[in-house]
Amino acid sequence: MAIYTDIKREEAQTIFSKIGEIKSLEGIQEGVENTNYKVILENENKYILTIFEKRTKKEDLPFFNQSMLEFKKNGIPCPTAIEIEENSIFKIHNKNCSIYSFLEGRPIQKINDTALTSLSTIIAKLHDVGRITKLKRENTMLIPSWNYILNKFKDFNNHKFVQEIKLVSDCIYEMQNQFPKNLEKALIHADLFPDNIFFKNNKVSGIIDFFFTCQDTVIYDLSTLVNSWFFNQNFEENNCIIFLNNYLNNTSLTKNEKEYFNFYLKVSAIRFFLTRLHDMYFNTSGEVMHKDPMEFFNILRFHQKNNLKELI
Repeated sequence: MAIYTDIKREEAQTIFSKIGEIKSLEGIQEGVENTNYKVILENENKYILTIFEKRTKKEDLPFFNQSMLEFKKNGIPCPTAIEIEENSIFKIHNKNCSIYSFLEGRPIQKINDTALTSLSTIIAKLHDVGRITKLKRENTMLIPSWNYILNKFKDFNNHKFVQEIKLVSDCIYEMQNQFPKNLEKALIHADLFPDNIFFKNNKVSGIIDFFFTCQDTVIYDLSTLVNSWFFNQNFEENNCIIFLNNYLNNTSLTKNEKEYFNFYLKVSAIRFFLTRLHDMYFNTSGEVMHKDPMEFFNILRFHQKNNLKELI
């Protein structure tokens, strides 16, 4: 559960005063970055109240909200921020927060061919929209943030990941000068995990959590999706092939993007191993159940031994 900020209905009502009377306020268990509440008003309209925690910077919030609006306008089912008197960013418990439109659906429990086809079609469309947008924000979750986390562990010995950190550090050292400079950048989601994509009747009904959205190559975004969707103890190759084949039927990748697929699969695995590791030891406030960093360490090891480039 990720409820870092505990609020009461009366406190939330101060923000919703110009929208309506709150009937119920329910903390949402999914997620690890920010605090989310499902809000139902007396008129039965539903909203999501998101309270932004430490990793989400105030100066990035207008960009995130504008990105969601742009994706929505171009046919991507995603939340949009509710404006009250031309403002979409508010304060509660001295933290920034926003109200978002509510999306029906739930993360899928068991993937199937129909759901994979729907997923790949909407992600291809998201990437096509991302390629033409003018919005720009640097990806802040690459090497500088990795080094920041690794430096915190240099003087912290109360952990059990010594060998894993050493291997990841060596991998970063080897890869740090290999980031391509000739790949097209697009506006990407950067966190396309299963719990951020909602389904109804095996069709994608919404994509949420755009709070890592940035400009980077779509092959990085695709790599995060592949790592998070198709590794469940073992690599689920058949599902991955179904997804990638339909994705490429709906959009295209350049030869250079395909060449860097294995590279970005490793980049994504490192990013999530390190942030999960950091949160396990340094993000301990609130009622949060930490996710296992070893999941992505094992995925990194897989990509060091296997190259999935032939799948695209």
